[in-house]
Parts: sequence; C-alpha cells; structure tokens
Amino acid sequence: MDQIINVPIIIIGGGGCGLTLSSFLSDWKVQHVLFEKHSGTSLLPKAHYLNQRTMETFRHHGLDKPVLAVGAPIHNMGRVQWKTSLGGDGAFDGRVLGHCGAFGGDFGTKQWEDYRRDSPSLSSNVPLLRLEPILRQLAEDRNPGHILFGHTVADLEDDSQKVIATVQKPDGKTQKYQAQYVVCADGGKFSTPKLGINMEGPTGLVDFVSTHFKADLSEYWDDRTLITHFINPEGEKMVNFDCGALVQMGPTWGRKSEEWTLHFGFPVTDSSRFDKEALPPRIRQLLKLPDLEMEVLNISHWVLDRVLADKYKVGRVFIAGDAAHRRPPTTGLGLNTSIEDARNIAWKLAAVLNRGADVSLLETYETERRPIGLRNCDWGLFTFSNMAVLQAAVGLVPGAVEYNNERFRRIFEDSFYGQTARNQIQRAISTQDIEFTAHDLELGFVYEKGAVLFDGSKPPPVDPAGQTYISTTRPGHRLPHSWIEDKKGDVVSTQDLLVVGKHDFFLITDEDGDAWISAATSISKLTSLSVGAAKIRAQAHSKGDGLYYDYQDQWSKVREIGNGGAILVRPDNFVAWRRDRSCDDPELELASVFAQLMNINPRVANSNENCSNGVVHQ
Repeated sequence: MDQIINVPIIIIGGGGCGLTLSSFLSDWKVQHVLFEKHSGTSLLPKAHYLNQRTMETFRHHGLDKPVLAVGAPIHNMGRVQWKTSLGGDGAFDGRVLGHCGAFGGDFGTKQWEDYRRDSPSLSSNVPLLRLEPILRQLAEDRNPGHILFGHTVADLEDDSQKVIATVQKPDGKTQKYQAQYVVCADGGKFSTPKLGINMEGPTGLVDFVSTHFKADLSEYWDDRTLITHFINPEGEKMVNFDCGALVQMGPTWGRKSEEWTLHFGFPVTDSSRFDKEALPPRIRQLLKLPDLEMEVLNISHWVLDRVLADKYKVGRVFIAGDAAHRRPPTTGLGLNTSIEDARNIAWKLAAVLNRGADVSLLETYETERRPIGLRNCDWGLFTFSNMAVLQAAVGLVPGAVEYNNERFRRIFEDSFYGQTARNQIQRAISTQDIEFTAHDLELGFVYEKGAVLFDGSKPPPVDPAGQTYISTTRPGHRLPHSWIEDKKGDVVSTQDLLVVGKHDFFLITDEDGDAWISAATSISKLTSLSVGAAKIRAQAHSKGDGLYYDYQDQWSKVREIGNGGAILVRPDNFVAWRRDRSCDDPELELASVFAQLMNINPRVANSNENCSNGVVHQ
C-alpha cells in the first residue's frame, strides 16, 4: 500500500450530486478528490427534469450552457397529456382526456409569465444518461486528475480529527486517503449503513419498471408534450402508472425524439414485473401500435420509497442527495434537491477551509437542508398519491369490463353529458398542477434556522398548492431575481451580482447607501472575506456613478427595505441578513453580522500582523 494521500475533501459518488458538488468546490478553490465505484456515468435515463432553481444554480456556476445545448427547449416540455393510447382505430383509441400545463412552458398562461418574471433561467429537461457525462467533463476540467471513476471506497475511519478512507483502485490495489471532511453522495448504498444513519419513512411502495427504447412516434406525438399518461378501459387503473407514462428522451426534442422511456408501476408482490420478454409486446399493446418497430435499449427496476435520513452529518462525514432522501419521482424533486444540497455544503466547506469561518457553520447544513428534504419527500408522495383523484374522475372500475367500456362511450359521446364528463375529468387533471407547475415549491423554500440572521419580519404567505411564489428579501429566502442595467447598458440579474470565485458575500443597497459600500470595502480589507457591493437605484430621479438601474421596475417591488437600507447575500444567493434603513456605524453593524454568521471578527483580524494589502492570510 502506498503512503497516505492528504486532501481536504473527499466526495464519495460520481452521480449528479457528487459531480456538481465537485464543480462547486472547484469554483470555491477547495481541493478535493471524487471517487465513483462505477467505471462510467449512468447508462439509464433516470432523472431528467431540471427545475428553475437548479438552472439558476448552473447559471451561477457557469454550468448551464452545455446543459442547455442538449436540453429540451421549453416549448417541447410545456404540457403533460392524458390519453387513451397513441395509435389504434377503435372508438376510444387516440383520444385526449385532458392536459396540464408544465414547467412554465404552456404559452399564454399565467405560469408562462410567472416563470419568466421570477427567474433569469427557465427549466430544462436532460435525461441523466446525457447529463452526467456533461457534469463529469465539467468537474474534470475544473479538477483534472482528481475525478476518479472505477475507485471504490471500502472503508471510512473518523477519529474526530480527520477521516481516513480506504479506496480500492481499478487494479485491485488499495490506497488510503486522509481528509478533513467527507461528503457521501453515493445514494446511501455504502454511507448510511456505515455511519449508522436511519432512513425514516415507508419503503417498498411500488416497483417501477422503466423501459428505455428507440422508436419513431412522430406521427402520434404532440410537439408541446413532455409526458403522456395513459388510461383506457383495458388498463383499468392509473394510480401506480398501471397504464404507463411515456416520456420523450431526445436527443432530438418534440415529436422527432428518437428515444423514449415508458414507466409502469407494479405491486411489489407481482412476479410478472421481472418478465422482460413480456414488456415490448405490452408496450405495443398499450400504445395500440402492434407493428411498431422498437429497439429496447435498457430495462430497469426501481422501488418507490419515501424516506429521509435521521441525520445529515456524523462527525466529519456528511451525506447528500439520495443518500439523505428518496421520494416518488413526481415533481422531479430528486436530482434537483440533491444539487441544492451540494450547493449548500460547498460554500460552507469553502468558508471554513479557506476563509477562517468557525466549524459551527458546517452544522447549519443539516439545520437548513434536512427540513427541505422532509418537505420535498412529503410533496413527492403527496403528488404521486393524487393520481387516485384522477383515477376516480375517469371512473373506471377494475374488473368491470362492460361498465368501463360503457363509461368511455359516455365520456366521448357528442352530448351534453359527454361535455360535462370531459370537463370534470379536465378539472381533476388540472389538480396535478401540484406536480407540474409547483413554482413556489421550487423557488420559495426557506431556511428558518441556520446561517441567517432574522429581522423579526413575518414570512410571506405560503401557497398550499405550491403554485404562487412570492419574492421576498426576508433572511433565509432566495434572493429575488430582477433585471438591472449598469451604466454601460449591460443588463444582468440581481442574482449575477455575487460572482462565484470573486465574492464570498454581496451587499445590495441603493443611492443612499454609500456608507454600506464603504463598510463592505472595509470588511474585505480587514478579513479574509471578499464582500462585494452594489447600489441599485430606488428613485427614478436619482443619478450617479456606479448605480444600477431597475431595468423593468421590478426590484423596487421586491426589495422590501427603505432607502439607505442593505441586503447581505450569501454565496448560494440566499439572503443572510438585511437592514431596513441606514445606521450610525455601518462598518460596526456589518462586522457584527459576520461575527454572528461565521465567527469572523474584522476588529480582531485588523490587528493580525500577517495582514497584507488589507487581506488576512490564514
């Protein structure tokens, strides 16, 4: 065995969570190594929906362009349909029962406007088998030689001062690594049992079978639709995707998609779920395309759980992503929650290792992220369970063939009853907006405890349906997006002000906030922190050098502070602190903020003899 290799951070797992964490750490200049036991990235489509918050995160870290280059355009993913089948010449075949707008892509709707108003980024759709190679390349470009696939972490030893990882290399030899901290993004296969972490919640609810295949379905597909659910008299049920849900997988998007995935749900006691030979005929039968030429690329099983780790940290080891939480796929909260976990722990590790923040900051990772994990687990199961409402609205009865056929005849008859039945089904389908336009759930989550200093204000009302997002600068909330313009005429988002790798925090004020700008400059000189600052004009008649203009008069509606006030933004574009007005000593006020947030005291740092050019080197 070779000599122990020292590295500040070890990441276990090279999936979406681990790879993005690697890029984030590299952006914050934190040395690390990533180990992934498999030799390559995912061979399965798996997760595919990237919500607005994730795309904002990718945009902020410069990861968005290669993802958008292969992702579905928003007009090809703005609708979800419920149909009886794709083809067929029967009386009930190829009929649309209803649709639901999705992901802000349904043109002309309120959601279309809201999604564009509230974020600089729109959602995207990239199956994991094409996303992970991109994320791997981005991570390798930032951290060459330290993204190690085919390396299995066989053991971890945490002695409270360091963590020793025993790693099996592709040649079978072992190598020990010593790290200050470890982040496990391994799906929980190794980490949770090793750490003694309990996964709380129901397991083994449904066994999903996903068939990834190639076929030309262009004749039958609505170009606006990302997902089509099926329900017909033969299938009888849709509660567990019994009739199937078909998702376009690209790489060409819309009706010309070359690849598709069909998801079926089976009871875990149904042994037929393992009969791979039966799946292609079943797919043709379901789609009512008996002569469909199809090439099956892969068939996979995954069991639906709704579980949450009882802790996110044990000693110097953290868990993130599916190692910490797993839930039904509805609302697409798996990968998106995982990426937000990675973003949260990344900046905190960087602050402790590179900026002298107190180690207590790392405790806020669990404090902040576990409640969001719980909320998202519950929401995923809730939206999955709502399929029973749609089942009831359609009105099929398992085993009652004659009744079901008569029910469909009445649904599609050209009569007032038929119109009423179809309208009622559409009303029920519209309730699935809790899955496909959960705008507030994606952007409106809040950290009620953690690395934030609250000002005593009440949070905005929460939409129980997860639809309406209310922008706010209340501490613990995401910084609202507004377009602003500099004196050169360049238009940027408020979320672009904090530049990753340049700023650790960012202070936003207005034309009356010169004292805050000076305070931010002083803090940057007296500590190891780099605190950026900008003034956004609050009054239309104001002018002056260095002012950003409120490009669409949106910032003035959401900033929620008075003239001369200030908002402090964290590295993850969450609000850490705000003050409604100016104060007698902004520098002292801001120094107090960082002392409370990170136990960094500028007054002490100023007396450090190692201070060079105003920056303390630690």
